Amino acid sequence: MNLYLSLYMFKNYFFIVLLTLFCLKTSGQTKSFKKQLDSIQALRQLSKNTDLDIEARIQYAKKASELSYITQVDSVILNSNFLLADCYSDDRRYFRESISLNRKNLILASKLNDSHSRAYINYHLGYAYHYLEKSDSTYYYYYNSLRIFEHLKPVKNEYLLRQSRILSNISHLQRVERDYISSQANTIKAINILLFIPETEDSLDDLSNLYNNLALNLYDLKEYEKAIEYYKKAIGVSNKMIDNYKRKLFININLAELYRVTYRYEEAFKIYNKLLEDKTIEKKDPSSYGAILNNMAYTMFLEKDKDYAKIDSLFTEAYNIFCDLDLFYEISGSGNDMAEFYLDTNKKTKALFYSKRSYEYGKKANEYKEVLRALKMLSKLYEGNEGKAYLYEHIKLNDSLIDVERASRNKYARIQFETDQYIKETKRLSTQNILIIAIGSISILVLGLLYFIKLQKTKNNELQYITEQELANQEIYKLMLKQQAKQEEGRLQERHRISEDLHDGILPRLFGTRMGMGFLDIKGDKSTLKQYNKFIDEMQKIEKEVRDVSHELKSDTIGLKANFESILEAYIKTQSVAGNFKYEIINDDKIKFELFNETIRVEIYRILQELIQNIVKHAKATVVSLSFTLKDEVVRINILDDGIGFNTEKKHKGIGLKNIASRVLKLEGELKINSLLNSKKGTEFDIKIPVKKEF
Repeated sequence: MNLYLSLYMFKNYFFIVLLTLFCLKTSGQTKSFKKQLDSIQALRQLSKNTDLDIEARIQYAKKASELSYITQVDSVILNSNFLLADCYSDDRRYFRESISLNRKNLILASKLNDSHSRAYINYHLGYAYHYLEKSDSTYYYYYNSLRIFEHLKPVKNEYLLRQSRILSNISHLQRVERDYISSQANTIKAINILLFIPETEDSLDDLSNLYNNLALNLYDLKEYEKAIEYYKKAIGVSNKMIDNYKRKLFININLAELYRVTYRYEEAFKIYNKLLEDKTIEKKDPSSYGAILNNMAYTMFLEKDKDYAKIDSLFTEAYNIFCDLDLFYEISGSGNDMAEFYLDTNKKTKALFYSKRSYEYGKKANEYKEVLRALKMLSKLYEGNEGKAYLYEHIKLNDSLIDVERASRNKYARIQFETDQYIKETKRLSTQNILIIAIGSISILVLGLLYFIKLQKTKNNELQYITEQELANQEIYKLMLKQQAKQEEGRLQERHRISEDLHDGILPRLFGTRMGMGFLDIKGDKSTLKQYNKFIDEMQKIEKEVRDVSHELKSDTIGLKANFESILEAYIKTQSVAGNFKYEIINDDKIKFELFNETIRVEIYRILQELIQNIVKHAKATVVSLSFTLKDEVVRINILDDGIGFNTEKKHKGIGLKNIASRVLKLEGELKINSLLNSKKGTEFDIKIPVKKEF
């Protein structure tokens, strides 16, 4: 038997040691994990600091990514990798690294079912491919991003702004590939989104840009009056912006060009002259300054201005600016304008020089509109077969561009269709997975329900046993109260008997003896007589004491504090020794517990029993005060200790407090607890129980 106990105790100690080691390890891991997260967060913040050069930011982001992999938490890894990819995308030299990393991020975001991250990753992939001129991939990722943003909940202004930018980028892609109708439709969609979100500097800048893009589409579709209307709307929106210099400059240059195309030369010159009133324009925006000079010269040429020297000077200054800035498109366009001017002024050699350069730079810039212009000019400048060759190349390129335009429309429709089909298939598979999960869940639910029924049955049996035990306990307490009442009744009867014996038996005999002694003729010296009289007086005092004792024993006052109060006081006295505290019980004279029925007395006793046990176990009190008062047919029980207190806001309370609350509720009473952990104010339980029906 002793060996068994030793083994049992060893097993318990071993389990406690293992549990302690596990807790220490878990605590250490938690602290280490938190430290890693703090380091990762610090590195992320450094990578966002735009005051640092891009290489330093990338190094910080890489280090954050490396630490994130150590945590093995997918969401932490995704956030760090997304930030690293974002750093890559801030410098066009690292666009390919950005694409490679964002593809991995997309897989991880899909694994986490993180739609928010998937939307942004697709957008960044589309943006990177846009720069690399991979139109198919650009459109694919932009379209995916757009679809995800449209379904994100709740709808935020940030998501709407991002949708409008995606549509704007798609429309730009379509306009470059001469799909003007589709470009116009997507631009209008983007505008309608922006019109329903609050105006900010970013949203106003985007809206102004969209109106400008819409005007460019209308220009390409030769709807010139509508184009002018939207250019003016773009300028009106830019006027609301704080930083609107470049935006207004760009739009006004486009508007002036449109006036030139529609032969409104005077209005075009008004815009150019107004823009040139800013003497700092050359420094602030040299490319726009060059565009203004070139467009002024070309407009003067079309207007048949005879000041050829000024036109030549303006063209040359603008062309040199474009060459210094290495702007391929501007070099090509300006060169074509100059070739027209020099051909018209019989300077064929110069016209040929600029046409050839425009042809070369147009191909470098992928600006086939300018390439076509250069080929057409070259076909005029060269005679015979060489001129025909340029003309045939012009026709061939124009036809191929028309084919590309048609293919582009079909391509974007195909990509959109395939993407939608992929989404539908994904939804179908998701629905199938949901169905499988639902069937599995139902099966688990049924098994769980069967287990719950079995468990509930077991609990019901336990509850029934507890209920029966509770009833048995109540019967025990009732019997205890009855026994106490019988004992008190026996004690009272015994006191009455002793009182009667003293009053009717001993007291008369004492009185008779004293009276008899008083009639004796005692003779002697003075000392003897004095001693005799003293004994007579002493006997009289004894008679009075016997009479007083007899009356006190006969009185029912002592018996009033009986039954319930005596049981309660006996219990508290016993517990005060165990808990090492002093106590006092204060009872309002109005309360007669013997008038309560047995049920309420038992419940009050059990409540106080639980409270006293809690004080002994937990309170560390030195003084306990219990008081009973009666007011408006409500008994108020107040028990106060000077212990350490406890947290009353704690969600999971002990079984003792739950039992107390349950018993008070059973009596239709109220329970208030006033305590605060380690407050040195102790704990106060205030209980109110209605007793109208009990008297």
